[in-house]
Amino acid sequence: MDFIELSRKRYSVRKFSARPVEAEKIASVLEAGRLAPTAKNSQPQKIFVIKSREALERIHKATPMTYNAPVVLMVCYDSKASYKNNADRHFPGYDGGETDAAIVTAAMMMEATDLGLGTLWARGYDSQTIYDAFPEISGLELVCLLDIGYPAEDSEPSERHSLRKELSETVSEL
Repeated sequence: MDFIELSRKRYSVRKFSARPVEAEKIASVLEAGRLAPTAKNSQPQKIFVIKSREALERIHKATPMTYNAPVVLMVCYDSKASYKNNADRHFPGYDGGETDAAIVTAAMMMEATDLGLGTLWARGYDSQTIYDAFPEISGLELVCLLDIGYPAEDSEPSERHSLRKELSETVSEL
């Protein structure tokens, strides 16, 4: 499938089937994240794969933003490893870690879609609740959760999914 078609096909899944995700598909999604570009190739991302029953129970108690996905990737970055732009006078010491983690997440999301899986980039939660539930991420910056699984048969995109601005509203030539 070409990338534009893949981009059209992807939507935020909010209803997952109970079907488990195959280990090789999870590995492929993680490899897509590993290969994603990061500033100065710093690779500050730290990804935690939540798939055991115990870990899924912890994340479900911490936030409803998992929509009972059988796999949840907790995407973080290490601010000690992320690129800092000290040449930027407007944002002195700009930390590229969140941007890098977002790029990594987008790559994993698109790979999952290409493999027939559904995803949801989740950020509508209280971060402290996640930190409390997962002391393993202490000292890292939590960027998002990426819910992954097979969409339920009656899963469909939200009404807002196809609402896209015209390029002329978002792009300017200089």
